[in-house]
Amino acid sequence: MSKALTSRDIDEGKRISALFSTLSEENKTMAIVYLSALRDKEIADSGKKKELQEV
Repeated sequence: MSKALTSRDIDEGKRISALFSTLSEENKTMAIVYLSALRDKEIADSGKKKELQEV
């Protein structure tokens, strides 16, 4: 189930793209790794929250 993009989502995507276009390849990789870790943490935290609600 995908969410429809809003104009705000599109504008934020354009800003992120502009930021990434100024980074070196090494810095892009570091940023992607960091964002991936944040997403993993968010998923783990939501799993813990759901688990606590079931108890």
